[in-house]
Amino acid sequence: MYEQNLEPENEISLLDLYVILRRNIVLILAFTTLIAMIAAAYAFFVVDETYASNADVMVQVQTDPNIDGSYDYNTAQKLLATIVEFMSKDVVLDEVIRDLDLSYTTTQLKNNLTVTSSNTSFFINIKYVDKDPRLAKEIVDSVINQSILVANGNDAFSTLKNKITRTSFADMGVYEAPNKPLYVAIGIILGGIVGVGFVFIKELMNNSYRTKEQLEQAFDIQVMGTIPEFEVKEDF
Repeated sequence: MYEQNLEPENEISLLDLYVILRRNIVLILAFTTLIAMIAAAYAFFVVDETYASNADVMVQVQTDPNIDGSYDYNTAQKLLATIVEFMSKDVVLDEVIRDLDLSYTTTQLKNNLTVTSSNTSFFINIKYVDKDPRLAKEIVDSVINQSILVANGNDAFSTLKNKITRTSFADMGVYEAPNKPLYVAIGIILGGIVGVGFVFIKELMNNSYRTKEQLEQAFDIQVMGTIPEFEVKEDF
């Protein structure tokens, strides 16, 4: 005697997968469309648009003001990292807030401010991102102005005195984010994945017998015949 397993085997071949996906294509497309529309609505109507403005300064260390071209390039290179950090310090950003009469905190300014330098040049780029393109421009220019004023006028930063030179002015902020086409593309991909996943889960939860072989194996019987699927056409 042996215990007969009456559970159908749920082994699925590649052909079965294709048939399942084809049979549920409308459901998959519905999930894809729905999630893509949600992603598009989020990108176009929920997320705030931001704009970026930037400008450059140059680090210069002049050894003799009376001689043109008398610059200490080694010292200038060493000061780059210090000046990059200095320009995003509270002592500078507090002056920016007072200068523009901003309602922002220094932390908020830091979160949207990016100050970067290159190892192959003496330039420092100041970039600010804000919902207002004009305000982004004004903040970049103010950061540069206040950095120069603090460096030149505060004895605590005497080593930076006359070392920062403005080389450009900020332009009106240009569109930065969100990347709306990317949001929609991610929505389409995610929707397709969710749709296919839902179809497969639904199929795996289906414990019915799909083929005559499954019936024969489960009940140890021989199936004499099957009725194929067909459509009934009504005459009008």
